[in-house]
Amino acid sequence: MFNQTAVNRSFWRATAHTASYTKLGQDVTVDVMVAGGGIAGVLTAYLAAKEGKTVALVEAREVGGGTTGGTTAKLSAQHELIYADLLQTYGLDVAKLYYQANAEGLQLIRDLVKDLAIECDFEPMTSYVYSQKGKHARQLEQEAEAYKKVGAPGDVQQEMPLDIGRHLDTDSVLTMENQAQFHPVKFLNGVLHALEDEGGHIYQHTMVEDVQKRGDSFRVTTNTPYTITAKQVIIATLFPAMDPHSFYSNRLKPVTSHLLAFPSDKHLGGGMYISADDPKRTVREAWDGKRSYLLVGGETHPTGDSHSTEERYATLLHYAQQTFGTGDPVDYWSEHELLTPDRLPYVGILDEEQEGMYVMTGFNKWGLTNAGVSSKLIVDLLLGKDNPYEKLFHPHRSWSTETAGGSDANGNTAPSLTEQVKELAAGDAFTTEVEGKQTGIYKDDRGTVHYLDLSCTHLGCEVRWNDGDATWDCPCHGSIFSGSGEVLAGPAKQPLQRVKPPQ
Repeated sequence: MFNQTAVNRSFWRATAHTASYTKLGQDVTVDVMVAGGGIAGVLTAYLAAKEGKTVALVEAREVGGGTTGGTTAKLSAQHELIYADLLQTYGLDVAKLYYQANAEGLQLIRDLVKDLAIECDFEPMTSYVYSQKGKHARQLEQEAEAYKKVGAPGDVQQEMPLDIGRHLDTDSVLTMENQAQFHPVKFLNGVLHALEDEGGHIYQHTMVEDVQKRGDSFRVTTNTPYTITAKQVIIATLFPAMDPHSFYSNRLKPVTSHLLAFPSDKHLGGGMYISADDPKRTVREAWDGKRSYLLVGGETHPTGDSHSTEERYATLLHYAQQTFGTGDPVDYWSEHELLTPDRLPYVGILDEEQEGMYVMTGFNKWGLTNAGVSSKLIVDLLLGKDNPYEKLFHPHRSWSTETAGGSDANGNTAPSLTEQVKELAAGDAFTTEVEGKQTGIYKDDRGTVHYLDLSCTHLGCEVRWNDGDATWDCPCHGSIFSGSGEVLAGPAKQPLQRVKPPQ
């Protein structure tokens, strides 16, 4: 074991009493059934109940015991470096909508904390993305420019203003002001109590096994002898419990991150931090009512890979001790997430062939603010109301270079693919869609442009551009390809397939 004193448990679950609920013990008929007891499902169930719907919330294990109970608990629209990417790929309209959506998600949580008087260690906080090597200084500047275009509050600084930040030896820092952090399990407990006050039914250790349409309702069978009949069904489990035609399994990519909690003898000034450099590191403070703790996370990897998890925890421990002078951790745990190809969640109708079933998934490691806005979106769909984010998050969206762009900051349309290729620097690359397929575009040192299918030739996972090493890396099984698509490291044996350049 990497450390003999630490306990394998989430800090959040260790420092809050978790509400307990019974297993489904009778047949139930409701307007809405929500599967999934994380923040997305709980918020959706509560908002639906507030609208007068009868609601049943079911969780296969314990409420708050999954991703929400393992998160870093940052309430921020600063999702690493995303807005410049969205701006370049899809244009200002999409980038601005995504920022507004997550700002709205944060505001919903802020309002609920106040309106429901939830004691959950909610603190306004500045969020930081930092670079230590100079490698990402230009990307931070580009992201800051994107902030101005989408209306996000933040800018690039050269030094960290707080004690934690000064330990990080940064050379460039991108801020986003007016964000927040909280205790997610305490928050969930408060919303669950409010859901009960609204007449909601909550069941733990109740797994959805099948959903069948019966007339104008759905019959939900569970791992109990009992069923739930509902007019509308929301699947808010990490991976969708229902996956028609393997739509989601073909698109969602599971990743796992690891975290350690260290007791601290002094308050380090707050702030929420994540590195732009690899290996990624995330840092924040927390409080258990008696003392401060430093939470350090990272070592994100494809779920189920062959690398030793013990070694990953040991790597984080070494980093924390070298960087912050910590002692031994008290808790260590893993967090599991799902990634989508375009970095936008899948929220909306589960399957276009069947009305009345909805899904919330693929939050790309930023599930708290995304869950907030997604819960409002789903409830609007239940009620037949328009919502500005329906198209943005639609699971069956079809982006294209020609239609996804919108206008830039000057009111012009987003750069065409031809313009993007012309402006691409030698040795660099970007991803976009060409005729509906995710395509990598790389310009070599001779100026030759290579159009590549991003499906790994091993088992089809989507490779991603590594700007530090100028390679295409497979997040599933570790194959590495050169910028032009040649195999540098297996298990892949064949180069990336070429894509015909658009005419």
